[in-house]
Amino acid sequence: MADGEDIQPLVCDNGTGMVKAGFAGDDAPRAVFPSIVGCPRHTGVMVGMGQKDAYVGDEAQSN
Repeated sequence: MADGEDIQPLVCDNGTGMVKAGFAGDDAPRAVFPSIVGCPRHTGVMVGMGQKDAYVGDEAQSN
């Protein structure tokens, strides 16, 4: 780390419905996404279609 380099603390608010993350001192969070994790109910029928084991946030809501 160079002399005079500022370090900003990271703030992460894991709320009931949303996760908000950003840096201390900023006016607003830099990232806001739903606090949801989902897994597919059924395994993919077609091999190689890129189905994941788990989805997080907006991706979980759309799959």
